[in-house]
Amino acid sequence: MSSLLKIVWPDTMRHQILVLLAAAGLFMVAAGAVAFLFAKRSYDSNSPVMNSHLVSVAVTKLNETAAAERLAVLERLQPDLPDVTLDLVTEEALAQDGGSSDGRRFGPFVTGETLLGMRIEHVLGPRERGGGEPPLVYIRLQDGALLAAEWGTRAPPPPVLGPPFYLFLGFVILSFCGLMIWAARSLAGPLADLAASARTFGEVSTDPVPVREGGPKEVREAAEAFNRMQLRINDVLEKRTRMLAAVSHDLRTPLTRLRLRLDLLEEDDLREKSLQDLNLMEQQIDSALTFLRDGATSEPLERIDLPSFLQSLCDQYADTGSLVSLRYEGRLSVMARSTELGRAVSNLIDNALHYAAAAEVLTYRDGGMIRIDVVDHGPGIEAKDMSRLLEPFERGDEARQIREGTGFGLGLPTAKSIVEAHGGRLELTETPGGGLTVCLFFQAIEDGPA
Repeated sequence: MSSLLKIVWPDTMRHQILVLLAAAGLFMVAAGAVAFLFAKRSYDSNSPVMNSHLVSVAVTKLNETAAAERLAVLERLQPDLPDVTLDLVTEEALAQDGGSSDGRRFGPFVTGETLLGMRIEHVLGPRERGGGEPPLVYIRLQDGALLAAEWGTRAPPPPVLGPPFYLFLGFVILSFCGLMIWAARSLAGPLADLAASARTFGEVSTDPVPVREGGPKEVREAAEAFNRMQLRINDVLEKRTRMLAAVSHDLRTPLTRLRLRLDLLEEDDLREKSLQDLNLMEQQIDSALTFLRDGATSEPLERIDLPSFLQSLCDQYADTGSLVSLRYEGRLSVMARSTELGRAVSNLIDNALHYAAAAEVLTYRDGGMIRIDVVDHGPGIEAKDMSRLLEPFERGDEARQIREGTGFGLGLPTAKSIVEAHGGRLELTETPGGGLTVCLFFQAIEDGPA
């Protein structure tokens, strides 16, 4: 059955919509036909309709009967009209109920001239008569006699909002639901998967995550193109990384030879400056490769106790005479790669020490996140430059420019790349009193009892 449906069902979105609209149209036609059948049966078996017909026949009979014989004819007709009462009345009765009128309607009756010289003088429904009284119609015969017809039932012919209407409405709802189900399954689902993949691609890694290729032809082609794009981007990045790694490897050989030659020279200012330039080149190469390599490491995630981890990092700086302090609140743990996390925090501490006399590391719980702040009281960064400095190879104003030939504009971007690879985020804020505070946010994990 499913294979037959695949053969019959069109492949493109346009043709699928046309088929669904055609099916909905057929449903509407079928609904109209069935509604008409129900309406016909309802009117055929409806007592007010049948009584109206009997009243018409009886009134015609009385109109053709001489005035002296009408009472006798009424007595003979009454047993055959159990739900209708016919009676000859006076003008006073008509005047009491409102008198003659034109264009007044109740059910199939409209006041005014009618056939065979007769006239419908007045019509009163149950609501106008009050007290739940049945409908009453005043009919003027051809010779001027006045006849009152009173129904035994208290309703006009069948209402519009009956079974036929509800059946028709049901078919309309069924057709609408069919369109919505098709849209949800064929369009909304695949498009939502495609949007989610496009939104998250590159946030954690550039490894291809294939999107389900389902739905109409146009949606499948879009998903297929997105999957090919992921493969191409990943391939370009891998080739770039391999190329730069090869360049770095090739550069290290002449750099090593230069260092050996400089070591053979006598110590003087030229030798020291040349060695400083060599160190700078090696640092720049290492920082560039580190930035490119982040997010592609094979190091596994592990549970890290932040206070002890950060304390050991700060102690390393203290051993070199740097002023780096740590403050924390409570037991804090995250799932991270220790080498990468250490590199990210070290980059931020190095930046803080480069532009300020000291650095302070704070870590605490902020809602459902663990927050690490690296605080300095240096020149700071203007608010308009903060987002720009998170891009690779970007440097700040004079206060944050390269000093003594160091720096490559990759410290903050590298830290940002590492944090985002762990599912967190990095933000820059101004330190109260002046300076820069770099905030790292990681998803918190619950610690057991101490």
